[in-house]
Amino acid sequence: MVNDDAFGVMQAMAETVPDTRPGPPFAGVDRYFDEPEPREDGRAAGLLGWAATARKEQRGALLRLTQWMHEAPDAERRVILILMEQYEGRLPRGAVADIARTAGVQRKRVWFAVNRFAKYFPDAVAKARGVKE
Repeated sequence: MVNDDAFGVMQAMAETVPDTRPGPPFAGVDRYFDEPEPREDGRAAGLLGWAATARKEQRGALLRLTQWMHEAPDAERRVILILMEQYEGRLPRGAVADIARTAGVQRKRVWFAVNRFAKYFPDAVAKARGVKE
């Protein structure tokens, strides 16, 4: 009986000993250690799956977006992102200067970006300043 009790105490001690082994050497630094386990349905596969079942108009819009992203430099993409997030496609007074300041570009680049984006998506940017369509 005493041996069973002693074994139980020893087992309990062994199970509660903290693990002092170091973790992976590059955890938090190297992407390999931080990425989740690969899944069958990644983002690209999900996009392709959506495109396979999407309507023709939606696929056309995705194609236009891809073409615009291929043609537009990074500065213009930042401008359009700010325009859509903050101003919802409207250009009220003072918006061009504010977008240029936020995106870190000149005001002329904002107009180039808006014109190039409107070439692919004519109804995305309001034609009248300050009017939400």
